[in-house]
Amino acid sequence: MNRPIAKGWCPSALRPMQSGDGLLVRVKPKYGMLNSKQLLVLADCSDKFGNGLLDITSRTNVQIRGINEKNYSNLILKLQTEELVSDSDKLDRLNIIVPPFIQKNSLLWRCASQIYSSVEMLPFLPEKFGFCIDHHESRYLSDELGDLFIEAVSGSKLMLRCAGMKEAFYTNENNLMNDIKKIVEWYLEIQNVQKNERAMRMRDVVEQNNFPWETIKKIKEPFSQKITVGRYQSKFILAAPFGQLKSEHLRKLAAANKTVQFTINKMLIVESLPDTNLGLINEPQDNRLKMNVCPGAPHCSSATIKTRNLAESLAHQEEFIIGTNVHISGCSKGCASPNSKEICIVGNEGRFDIVEKGYAWDKPVVKCSTQTSVLEHLKETRS
Repeated sequence: MNRPIAKGWCPSALRPMQSGDGLLVRVKPKYGMLNSKQLLVLADCSDKFGNGLLDITSRTNVQIRGINEKNYSNLILKLQTEELVSDSDKLDRLNIIVPPFIQKNSLLWRCASQIYSSVEMLPFLPEKFGFCIDHHESRYLSDELGDLFIEAVSGSKLMLRCAGMKEAFYTNENNLMNDIKKIVEWYLEIQNVQKNERAMRMRDVVEQNNFPWETIKKIKEPFSQKITVGRYQSKFILAAPFGQLKSEHLRKLAAANKTVQFTINKMLIVESLPDTNLGLINEPQDNRLKMNVCPGAPHCSSATIKTRNLAESLAHQEEFIIGTNVHISGCSKGCASPNSKEICIVGNEGRFDIVEKGYAWDKPVVKCSTQTSVLEHLKETRS
């Protein structure tokens, strides 16, 4: 079965998207970082203009949920005043992901700074186009996250690599923006020639077209680094349950930290933990970490089930959840995960379709009418 076409777009601050609980406004923290003042501003904005709920996205952004249209202009004015949002369309569209634990003024930091400060020299990019800045020999960022990768090799040497390519070519800080511009213009020229209804991702473009520049043919296969919840040297890695934050989470984080980094896998890197119970995941054994869960009903207008309620119940079913990767989707579009999972539970007109070892849009092996019957079926088949 083919994946259904997802309607809508990737929201930003200047281009919000209507969802089931109101407008979604996406804030894109530079370098993934928010200081304590900015955390408090987001918390206040979420309570005043939204419904007090926020999402961490897979690209390390923060979405304010439940914005009423009449409050939107006041929200944007507040976010711009606090320098959380730009009035530049190109900067508003820009997607940059940096690795966890990035050091200020490091080579990777400077690369990100160049793109932020020079984005106006680039043509308009599709809203999903993403830059990933990473270490080459020990990558944190997968090809699924971005389109153009800027990777530190050794010393001041940089490597530019398109998603989906095993080849790359060298550049340096002085030539970085010119080389990025050259690749982006080639990518957009192909888009214009093929006139697709939706912009192709870079990995699809390189698969179907010859790359016009000489590249380094044999790149050493990198080591993929992973991060997990828990203590890491002098810092702590936390995760938001199913990617959702509440305004009170941000206030508690602001009280204990000067800066918080929002990073991959919908995680946060903090300097210290609040004295009070934070309400975020801080144990690597937590079953909620094994789940990809979309916002579900009533937050998404396409969803027909309350995904997070089911996920919380499922997380406590120790006898069958251990070792299982679960995707719970409010509809068959499967927005929370593009990958095959051991179990997919999919909303279908208020019922629950269960797919085994497949995608959210695949044919279900069983259909359940209630959340209770889902749990009973899984107990029978996975105990």
